[in-house]
Amino acid sequence: MHHIYLIPGFFGFSNLGNVLYFRAVRETLTQMFAARGERVVVYGVRTYPTGSLARRARRVLDEIEKNESLKHADSIHLIGHSTGGIDARLVASTARGFGLTTERPELAAKIRTVVCLATPHYGTPLANFFTTIYGKKLLYFITLIVFVGLWRRPIAFAGGILGLGYKVYDVLGLSETLLLQLTNQLLRDFTPERQREVREFLDSILKDVSLMIQLTPESMHVLNATIQPIASVRQVSYATVSPPPSRAMDRRRWREWLDPLSLVLYSAVYSLTAKPEDGYSYHPAVSPLAFGTKEALPFEIDSTSNDGIVPSLSQIHGEFRGFVKADHLDVVGHYLRGPLEKQDGADWFLSGAKFSLDRFERLWTDITQVLLGKA
Repeated sequence: MHHIYLIPGFFGFSNLGNVLYFRAVRETLTQMFAARGERVVVYGVRTYPTGSLARRARRVLDEIEKNESLKHADSIHLIGHSTGGIDARLVASTARGFGLTTERPELAAKIRTVVCLATPHYGTPLANFFTTIYGKKLLYFITLIVFVGLWRRPIAFAGGILGLGYKVYDVLGLSETLLLQLTNQLLRDFTPERQREVREFLDSILKDVSLMIQLTPESMHVLNATIQPIASVRQVSYATVSPPPSRAMDRRRWREWLDPLSLVLYSAVYSLTAKPEDGYSYHPAVSPLAFGTKEALPFEIDSTSNDGIVPSLSQIHGEFRGFVKADHLDVVGHYLRGPLEKQDGADWFLSGAKFSLDRFERLWTDITQVLLGKA
């Protein structure tokens, strides 16, 4: 029996209302394992949005204990997206103090695989910005529009927020009182229960930025020098990369101009992420080949390349499986599948990556093969 744990990134939720962080991933993995005659249980980890790496790793171990995986599983696999990949690396390491102290030898024997998707192994410059007063507001605002955009049709959402008369730089200058007013406007059609869920989640971002500090290139440089992985665990990584904003704008369909805010936000975070920290480097450059097809990407990969949140060269760790042309959340199911109505999937930014169902299934097929030791 395989037990798979899906560990979310800094948004930190397994599900919030009816919005799943790993959209369609659980079902896809279950079907792919069943098609190969393998028994599997897939768990979603509900961790802390911006809490410290130690708290997040401890939560993963708590979930493993709660589900009695040490008793029932033959193999345990950890799949981490974004910061979730760092959490997985910590759990599959010799580091102590996270929990399950007496069970760690048994756990080490059962963990087979760590899969990291879009993970900032060398940090991200965006983390430095998110620790500032303005950065916290931008992180809050991005999280808000992601949730509202996933729950609503994009045109209604874009029209509503633009009708408020705000621009991104206005949001950065807002007081917390005015930011709260903006939140009230965007959540006004939500049920009281759903409003409470989102507000609690957003409040936790403003109160705790421990994770942002630990994801800076400076902090990750220290972590990488000290973390010791369990030798028997296979660790693989996939890097995501999306086009620069200029290309995203050039290639957009005319209908997508109905959602201009997404492009503005994508341009803002992409530009911040594309500025490497002086004195700190990422993984050395590798051939810019697309995952799966092995075809050359339509743009070069260097220290400025990123997926809108994490530099692409920062995402390489262990056994590198290749670059996926996608923005940061595409690979966990949040991508555009329809021209206007985002009913079967949802795109958080108009990055121009044009991720698709075919690419989604190709990626998760490869991950399935990796978990089964067949790739």
